[in-house]
Amino acid sequence: MSEKVDKVTGNKTTLELFFITLLGLAFGGALIAALTYDFISAQAPLVILAPLLLLVGAQINRTRKATNAKTVVTDFSCAVRGKNPNFSKAAGITGWIVMLMLLILVAGHYIAIAAFMYILINVISKEGKLLSAMVSAGVTVVLYFLFEHGFNIEMYRGLIYNLLSGYLTT
Repeated sequence: MSEKVDKVTGNKTTLELFFITLLGLAFGGALIAALTYDFISAQAPLVILAPLLLLVGAQINRTRKATNAKTVVTDFSCAVRGKNPNFSKAAGITGWIVMLMLLILVAGHYIAIAAFMYILINVISKEGKLLSAMVSAGVTVVLYFLFEHGFNIEMYRGLIYNLLSGYLTT
């Protein structure tokens, strides 16, 4: 019984170490990007990201001390081969989130959110095409009016919109 509990804990520790390292890399990239901003614009990201990176580093160190390197390498290699269902689920969710971020970058928030919702509702939940389209369109319209008119916040329009509008000329 104890060996089985240790195996489950080891798998979760490996997942935690992988995830927190991934977060640390993302936050590090955001901090580096914030350093390129004007000082006034960079204040908030720097104030938020610097302590956050310290906390991520402390958590990585704490998690690393909780397990040994051989266990992490063994568990990670099993996970990469698809033998750890928890890791496969986490990798799948991470893949979906990366897809959403790339879609936002290219197509903008509203189109990306509508497309992402449609895919999740239609493909993952296996709902009908009409229901998926109606829910996706309805939520996107509500978000548009809420942000653009309610909060007066212009959401990112995407690279395609910027290119067609002449913002990305060389």
